[in-house]
Amino acid sequence: MFGTRDEALYARMRELEGRVERLTGLLGKLTDDEERYARLHGLAERTDGALRSLEARAASVGVGQPRFQAALDTVYHAKTFGYVAVFFVGGRTARLRLLVGPHNPPDTSVGYADSSADLNSYMGGVVRPGEYWMVSSLRPGREYGFECVFTPIF
Repeated sequence: MFGTRDEALYARMRELEGRVERLTGLLGKLTDDEERYARLHGLAERTDGALRSLEARAASVGVGQPRFQAALDTVYHAKTFGYVAVFFVGGRTARLRLLVGPHNPPDTSVGYADSSADLNSYMGGVVRPGEYWMVSSLRPGREYGFECVFTPIF
């Protein structure tokens, strides 16, 4: 029984070693063909340049930005599409509104949460690039049992 498994393992190793030898030979032929090598090298450089350009463009529009925890009653300016999640985690209850819009401070209500009346203790909404947004409470400056997280959407 062990002999059969060992033989199968050795056969597989010989097969893989043969593949490595063939690939090594092909690589040697490639480096000997200077014209083909130069074409492939040029293609690799252009591909690398295109990738760097794409990464730079993506970074300029906000791709790769981390999510962050936002404060209540603070105005933020979105540089990218994002989703604002506001949720009750326990503590002092409150009634909150999610406000968005082109003005600072924003004035369009797109969400409402009321943890004191057991109506809803979660709200969320999409914010577009260039918009201002904030989670507004009735009494700014107080500590409430809500958390707010902004997640960039790519």
